[in-house]
Amino acid sequence: MDTAPANPAGAELIDIRELLSVLWRRRVVILGTAMFLCLLAFMVLVQLTPRYTASALLSLQTRSESVIDIQAVISGLSADASAIRTELDIISSRRLVSQLVERLNLINNPEFNAALRDERSILQFLDPRTYLSSDWLIALGLKRPAEPLSEEERLARERASVVNAVSSALTVTNPKLSYSISIDFETEDPKLSARLANTLADIYLDDQLEAKYEGTERATNWLSTRIAELRKRVQDAEQAVQAYREQFSIIESGQGTISEQQLAQINMDLVNAKTQLAEAQARYRQVLARGQTSAVALAEVLDSSMIQNLGQQEAQVRRKLAEISERYGPRHPDSIDVRSELRDIRSKLDEEVKKITQSLENEVQVAQARVAALSENLELLKDESADLQKASIQLRELEREAETSRVLLETFLARFKETSNQDQMQQADARIISKAQVPTGPSFPNKKLILAVALVLSLMIGLGLAFLLEALDNGYRTPEQLEKALHIKGLGMVPKLSPLKLKGQEPHQYVQRKPTSSYAEALRSVYTSIAYACPAGEKPKRLLVTSALPNEGKSTFCLSFGRLLALAGNNRVLLIEADLRRGKIGKTLFNSAAADNTDVLAAYLTGEVTDWRQCLQTDPASGLHALTSSGNIEHPQTLLQSDNMRRLLDEAGQDYDLILVDTPPLLAVSDALLLSHQVDAAVFVVKWESTPRDAVKHALALLRKAHAPEAGALLTQVNLKKHAYYGYGDYASYYNRYGNYYRN
Repeated sequence: MDTAPANPAGAELIDIRELLSVLWRRRVVILGTAMFLCLLAFMVLVQLTPRYTASALLSLQTRSESVIDIQAVISGLSADASAIRTELDIISSRRLVSQLVERLNLINNPEFNAALRDERSILQFLDPRTYLSSDWLIALGLKRPAEPLSEEERLARERASVVNAVSSALTVTNPKLSYSISIDFETEDPKLSARLANTLADIYLDDQLEAKYEGTERATNWLSTRIAELRKRVQDAEQAVQAYREQFSIIESGQGTISEQQLAQINMDLVNAKTQLAEAQARYRQVLARGQTSAVALAEVLDSSMIQNLGQQEAQVRRKLAEISERYGPRHPDSIDVRSELRDIRSKLDEEVKKITQSLENEVQVAQARVAALSENLELLKDESADLQKASIQLRELEREAETSRVLLETFLARFKETSNQDQMQQADARIISKAQVPTGPSFPNKKLILAVALVLSLMIGLGLAFLLEALDNGYRTPEQLEKALHIKGLGMVPKLSPLKLKGQEPHQYVQRKPTSSYAEALRSVYTSIAYACPAGEKPKRLLVTSALPNEGKSTFCLSFGRLLALAGNNRVLLIEADLRRGKIGKTLFNSAAADNTDVLAAYLTGEVTDWRQCLQTDPASGLHALTSSGNIEHPQTLLQSDNMRRLLDEAGQDYDLILVDTPPLLAVSDALLLSHQVDAAVFVVKWESTPRDAVKHALALLRKAHAPEAGALLTQVNLKKHAYYGYGDYASYYNRYGNYYRN
């Protein structure tokens, strides 16, 4: 019959209830684990030695306060994270920690020197290495074999172990978004913690100054060596320049080399000489062009004082001649004398003009000669200048090298002076802004926090164990589990009877003696569930009872169930023991030692008895009819598949209200599968909390492959007290509340 899909909200509610149910069932595991671990944590806390933490706070100086600019040699710290990380590594380095150990003589402190400690605590007894010999520890790799060491090696190892111990007690951190460094020491002595933090801070500042002094000293030494080399280089360069000048006779004045000045001067003189030559040639050509008579009008002639005097004399004589000629006539002796004087003057004037003309010619020749000489000298100087220009290229290169060396020498000299002066002006790149104070309370262990964490962790471990045990639980405890995991109807639970209740009797005898007990009521509930498992009006008559494994209470259930229904008086019940291999119901029910009296079913199936009614056995106490077997039958499957078996079930179904067929376990033999098609329903018996789930699944799969009619599954041998303790929420969980309704 199809069922409606589950409500998601309801499914979620069921999951939560299942979760709470698991927690309730495993509460002892959870609480026990929590209590045990908390107690263990408390015992460990009691044994732990209190430790105290002291902190010193430093501030990094990110800007250099040096008066002299010498950042190339000694620079302040940068503000990036890598620089701060480097300072943290320096503070926690073994070098500084070794200095701390040396300064405070920590080698003689038992807290850091394990060789001086006498460890006796409960934690030592919990250490498994305490109970093993040295040979075992060496074989397991937990201890190194002893090595012969010299005294020096022993002291070195002891010192190294002390440095390691001090380093483990040290914590150097940089708070976020700051340039500060916190130095924390955690030791057993609060005063020692403060001393360690403050001393390490002082050592760090001293180390910074020493590093700067060493850097300055190294820079000074290097600069001294470099300056000596540069001086030698400058001297060599200047000597090379001077030697080159002497080799090529390169003499310089304030305005360049002498050759260049001479070339410029001769060039200028040549230009002037050519100008003078052109002027002389021009005057001379004018004289030649005008002739002797017109040469008197030339400027050079007019400028002559002699010409000027002769001209004045000529003018006076001419006036005198004009006066005499007018007065006495041209033939007058005075006139003749005057004309003779005039001729003398003019003759002298012509001679003077000739001299000037000759002088102009001589001037032209001199100018030409000067121009020729200057041109010749100019060509010679040009050749010399070209050679000097070629030599000057190399000279300038030598001069540049000398100048570069000179400038570099001056720079290094200036830096050397700065570095030498910086020795007395060094400052550390950090300063102490807060010295470590003696702590007033221990920082370890934080008992409240540890106990709270231990409680939480223990509860988590307890929960984990609870769910692990639940997952490893390989049995079924409730019909609901059967229905959810196997999709089979749960018929109910049959409780397990304690020896106190049985008082030496069997369960089928107990149900006869106590028909109103909880055990009997459980069997009635099973009968009701079986009756309603089928459609109305089709109450099954032939019930096959089987299980997955032996000893699950299958035969006990059949006997008790059959006797209870037979005692009611209104049911005719037949119990057929179909286990032809290990039958024991006959011996149990009739207490007969004779095998022949209990093997009546085999007698009918083999044909020894033709009417099965002749083989019926009746329980005098309840009126239950039974066909039993001794279990010594060969080829049982052949008998169970025979026509006699089918005839027995068909005819008995007409005579009886209920027929119980007890069969062997499914996983042992397949007898139950052979009979499954001859019955109305099959009851699958599962032992409470005991039968493995895989066995149940495999056995039920065999039934379903055989298409056996399923009535449902039944849990037997249920421990009601344990079941109620688990708190599954079913009727068996509330047994104590309605136990007064039963007479056990």
